[in-house]
Amino acid sequence: MVTHQQVDAVNRFLHTTYGRERTCRLIQYFARFYAFYLTRQGASAATIQRWSDLKQHVGNARKFFRLLKPIEFAQSGVKALSTSDEILRATGVLKQLGMGLYYSAEVLVLTNAINFYQPKNIKSITDFGQRCWLLGITASFISGLYKLKLISVRNQMLVKERTFRDVEKDDTELKLREVAVQREKYATSYQLLQDALDFTIPSSALGLLPLDDGIVGIAG
Repeated sequence: MVTHQQVDAVNRFLHTTYGRERTCRLIQYFARFYAFYLTRQGASAATIQRWSDLKQHVGNARKFFRLLKPIEFAQSGVKALSTSDEILRATGVLKQLGMGLYYSAEVLVLTNAINFYQPKNIKSITDFGQRCWLLGITASFISGLYKLKLISVRNQMLVKERTFRDVEKDDTELKLREVAVQREKYATSYQLLQDALDFTIPSSALGLLPLDDGIVGIAG
């Protein structure tokens, strides 16, 4: 049974630009998967086209939500330059650079899709954007693996500290650090899963992985 708190949570999510964009993503990739499924099931061309059109139009709507994303990634890239760890700094800058260029290319892809401005080399621009997205995802994935290694080291140190800690001593502060490490581990693992799934989209578009629209739709 849906409670008022759950409805409120959904409303708060949809009240944000991020929430609406994520909801559109769900619809877009479900439509991509379902159009592929209908094709395999031998549905009529009109039915398949209906879902393909939905995928296309919702995809364009998402691009409007993300028009100013390059500014956000440029700012994050500048902040990443101040990271003390060399690996996290390098992967952070590459991630923000890749994603910023991807969203910049996406602006031209949008203007072409809505017939506002149609660059002659739109195929090259689209492929460039997909390569930049792939670069950003790869850098994020490498960063996630490295973070998990660092978290593992910190966790081992906490285990040793608990082993040799005086049992009569208050361990509230230690428990808080253990909880913080576990939360960070969960968040990093979650991001790694997202990156692994997102990796299928540009790599498929560039022909690097032989994936059909059904798999890409589910992953998206």
